[in-house]
Amino acid sequence: MPFLAHWAVATPSGDIHATLDALADGSARPGRLVGPLLPLLQRLGGEVCIGKAPDVVLLATAKGDLPLWAEAVLPGGDRHSGSPACLARQLARHFACPAWALGAACASGPVALAEAARLIRAGDARRVLVLGGDRLADFVDEGFAGLKAVDPDRCRPFDAARAGIQFGETAAAVLLDAATGRVQLQGWGQSLDASHLTAPTRDGGGLSAACSQALALGLVALPGLIVAHGTGTRANDDAESLAYARIMGGVPVVGWKGGLGHSLGACGLTEVVLAAECLATGAAAPGTVGYHNLGVPGAIRVLGAGLHVAPGPWLSTNAGFGGMNGVVLLGDRPPRALAAQPAALVTRAEATAKGWEAGGATGSWGIPAAVGILPRPTARQVTGAVDPSWGRMDAPCRLLVALGHLLKPWPSATHIVLLTDSGCLLTDAAFERGRREGVPDFQSFAYTLASTPIGEASIRLGIRGGGQVVLGASDREGRRMAERCIGEGAPAVLLARIETGVEPEVAWIERYERAPAPCP
Repeated sequence: MPFLAHWAVATPSGDIHATLDALADGSARPGRLVGPLLPLLQRLGGEVCIGKAPDVVLLATAKGDLPLWAEAVLPGGDRHSGSPACLARQLARHFACPAWALGAACASGPVALAEAARLIRAGDARRVLVLGGDRLADFVDEGFAGLKAVDPDRCRPFDAARAGIQFGETAAAVLLDAATGRVQLQGWGQSLDASHLTAPTRDGGGLSAACSQALALGLVALPGLIVAHGTGTRANDDAESLAYARIMGGVPVVGWKGGLGHSLGACGLTEVVLAAECLATGAAAPGTVGYHNLGVPGAIRVLGAGLHVAPGPWLSTNAGFGGMNGVVLLGDRPPRALAAQPAALVTRAEATAKGWEAGGATGSWGIPAAVGILPRPTARQVTGAVDPSWGRMDAPCRLLVALGHLLKPWPSATHIVLLTDSGCLLTDAAFERGRREGVPDFQSFAYTLASTPIGEASIRLGIRGGGQVVLGASDREGRRMAERCIGEGAPAVLLARIETGVEPEVAWIERYERAPAPCP
């Protein structure tokens, strides 16, 4: 069973105890950490491993070390500096075990914890180190400012006067152990909104689905407390409130981004660490810094600044661009046992310079391509219809959606696993060049996440199961990940590898389903 054995955190307020104290008395303020991301992750990981190497390291991150990566994508830059895949390779060398980065935008933390739990339940690992971190840069500050989503004053989760997010840096580490620990990872859930790239479904339906999964796996009807995503934006907090009111009416809610700021892919793991410390020690939960008056449509009970006693288990929730939702339930009981489901590879599709190959058939999108460069098909070439929204998609999105169309229909609860090392390299480079020249392309900002192709595929293929981008992993590791998702109950998995902006470019998808039962 997956136990949280040890954990650590770094915030501008200090270590875990200083951070909890600052949140409790309302003095916590978002800020930036000192130094590059890699040594900080190595230090926190060493603290929680206590001298014994992990079997696997998972890095929950959205962009990695952005100050380094923003320089690396420019002409003459070192493309092996700062990206999630680069960090994963460096962590693998440091901890002497396999390591890869998992991205689900701002839901990366709970998604990485869910994958760690699947590794342990499948018997593929006994000790999994989950790290969370993102270094911020003007790249992100200006991108979100262009979306008019930033409050320059402060973040006010769920408050009537809220006006947007405020960024802050945090880093966290959790060691999950198969045999022993102080808190159980009692449940987890993932979902895709299949609705919009930068806004949640208005009724919070995707998030409520992930919450229901976690509660069902954790064998509880209601948690004692909800540690909310609570970004302070109008759309997010409204949708969250409706999700909670629908399935967990009356359960108290806290949101800690008013004191910590939004730390992208690190926020979820940071919030889990703080929650685990409270549960393990019996401490009261810090309330919501910046909250005064309820200003959301859902009838929820938000706890203001101060300390609040709440029984376990606690539910920690996060949502991100691309409609990606991740939820974990922390408590003192094991998750529900599941009957193992064997997986089978059903079919495969691959993009080629001339077009595509799928299930023994071949075809062309009618686009000549340069040597080593794959075609970028249009909506008419893939679906037979004109779609103006198709034009905004970058190469990884177009290729994933086009190949997905070849193997449709997909069950609604399909899980998407996207393997990549290059991520959204070309889009990152174009956005950073434009930003430095004073003409940032805010229309492309949502595509500067390696997980965005999952969001586009979910919207255009009607997929609402979980999803994660995996950076720095081999094809074999990705296939085993697909098998674990099937083993946990997913009806199908869309496994893909997309590499663009490098030579040669690669794009393939594989469809996994539950293997048929053997004949008696």
